[in-house]
Amino acid sequence: MLDSLYEKIYVTFIYQDRYLFFLNGLKVTLQLTLASFILGTAVGVLLCAASRSSHAWMRKAARLLVSLFTEIPTMMLLMIFVYIIFGYSMLPVLWIVAFGLTLKAGAYLSAIFGSSLDTVEGGEVEAARTLGMTRWQAFRYVALPQTVTAALPLYKNQFIMSMQETSVVGYLAVVDLTRAASIVQSRTLDAFFGLITVTLIYFLIGAVAKSIFRILSGRMGGAEA
Repeated sequence: MLDSLYEKIYVTFIYQDRYLFFLNGLKVTLQLTLASFILGTAVGVLLCAASRSSHAWMRKAARLLVSLFTEIPTMMLLMIFVYIIFGYSMLPVLWIVAFGLTLKAGAYLSAIFGSSLDTVEGGEVEAARTLGMTRWQAFRYVALPQTVTAALPLYKNQFIMSMQETSVVGYLAVVDLTRAASIVQSRTLDAFFGLITVTLIYFLIGAVAKSIFRILSGRMGGAEA
């Protein structure tokens, strides 16, 4: 039994350096997750600001984009970018996929930021203004801390969602973790060790991310106190 177990592990990870598939897949997954989440945060802030603009056309455009990117399935959105919008460009597929995932994350984050802003009572901002604060100071010292506190739990969940959504990019010839497991499975005809390994890696990434956000949340709470 031990010999059979060792043989399967050897064939899955060691033979022909197949562990490199998983390492390279992990690198791509992390790149896509971090890029789409960090850049998506910037996109989310811009869309949230535009949706609250004094210009009606800007509000409508922002809300349309948010609805568009949140309601279209991720796989379909990426296929449109790769095969239609950027179908004749010379851009690497990885960049195009990262761009699509960024817009997807940005749309979700815009909704998160908007709902978190709505938790701030307008009277508090107005009170800060009457005390002599500028509009920016009232936002910086009154609205922003409350918004961040309200948004952080959903913001953390969006990171996990962004990581999970990278698992579909293998269908577009991008070798991420999920695609790496599929490639190894096709060569070994045994899915067990590859899928278990990838599942554990996803779990560990999520656990580490939650721990980091928990620490940040604790520090913010201490700072506010």
